Amino acid sequence: MALLIVLFILVIMISTVAWLSDDILRQLRTTENTRNSSQAWQILLGSEAWGISVLIKDSQESQVDHLGEAWNNLGQGVEIEQGSLQTAIEDMQGRLNLNNLLDESSVIPPQTGKKPDARIWTQAFRRLLISLELNPQLSDAVLDWLDPDQDVRSTSGAEDLDYLSMTPPYRAANRAFSDISELLQVKGFDKKTVQKLAPFIAALPARNIRININTAPAGLLRILGKNLLSVEESQRLVSDRSKANGYTVEEFLQHDMMAGEQDIAAPLITNQSRYFLIKSSTEIGKTRMKINSLVERKNGLATVIGRMPVL
Repeated sequence: MALLIVLFILVIMISTVAWLSDDILRQLRTTENTRNSSQAWQILLGSEAWGISVLIKDSQESQVDHLGEAWNNLGQGVEIEQGSLQTAIEDMQGRLNLNNLLDESSVIPPQTGKKPDARIWTQAFRRLLISLELNPQLSDAVLDWLDPDQDVRSTSGAEDLDYLSMTPPYRAANRAFSDISELLQVKGFDKKTVQKLAPFIAALPARNIRININTAPAGLLRILGKNLLSVEESQRLVSDRSKANGYTVEEFLQHDMMAGEQDIAAPLITNQSRYFLIKSSTEIGKTRMKINSLVERKNGLATVIGRMPVL
């Protein structure tokens, strides 16, 4: 009997020690993960600061922004203690800013046969939709989403009454886009449509932000004329700019591929950029963390105006 009691006590002691060991291990893992997360965040902020310094130095050395510059060639990443870090910078003016349409959302388009439509950004967005084999009338839904009124501009448009009938119900934003993912709430835009548009659009916190002809992809250069450029014509524009380390605006407008399109293209384009996205990612132990930092560069300074964690 005494032996059974001793064995019983021994089993309890072993179980207790095992439970305590597991609990200690859990606490150690939690502490390690917390430490790694804190360290990763500081590393990402350091990456952001480095990206800003590169952009500031670039603005001091050149007034033309193109893909051959240092900000676009930061390397493949670096090894750090117990992990790695990658930093990349993207020129967000190599995209069409959706919020350029905001000032045009209250403009009444001319009737057929009247003077040309002066809504230059709306027309550019329509051409982008067409180039991607999407319905150009989707632009009406975007304009209704932006404008302050409740007037539906076409059968493709939508205002509060349309959105309140959905499940769950919501209202049109009647303000600028804060992120292109908001398009998923706009009538006619599903995930597949937004994915098609995503490489060519941005939601910048300003209006009339021109497209940088030296960083825009060929697919976006196609929309810079009254008529869509062919794929071959836009690729020729990209090929020639890489040889010259970027166009001046005048050189671009005088290019053979832009013949007859100068009046349409001129108010849409620039070769200087204000808005950049610094993409930082790090891995410390088993902790992975990414952030995108939207930066505005102006008057010799570069300021973070938004940070977005990347899941």
